[in-house]
Amino acid sequence: MSMSVSGFNAASLVSSTPTLATSSGQPQTPAEKAKAAADAAKAAQQQLLDEVKRKGLYAWAQEQKFEALKAKIRAQILQEKGLTEEGLAGMDQTSRTSMETAIQEEITRRIKDVMKTELEGKAHADAKAGKPAAPMIIDISV
Repeated sequence: MSMSVSGFNAASLVSSTPTLATSSGQPQTPAEKAKAAADAAKAAQQQLLDEVKRKGLYAWAQEQKFEALKAKIRAQILQEKGLTEEGLAGMDQTSRTSMETAIQEEITRRIKDVMKTELEGKAHADAKAGKPAAPMIIDISV
């Protein structure tokens, strides 16, 4: 039995699903949109796991710490110079390239200084304790 009210009937209401237009113009239901987001998240997670497997957990973790340290130092340098990422992005190409180069050089210098200080401190402490020089693993804490 079908009930009709001014051109609407119950069957058409049950079978219709609200759709969202995509950038390609194809309609997409909320369920399709959620599935696409879940698939993208799953692919990103798999890519991360593959990277960890390829590099090894320790090397991957050290790389992540190093990248976080570089980001932290970059933020400190920008703050010291009174700049923001948005302000940097708004510079003309020549000024921005020059500033990015200076920032990268300062990041490198600061990391080298910290590593040198750590190595010298460890070597001095070992020598004082009568231990021979040994290879070290420096933990880069953020």
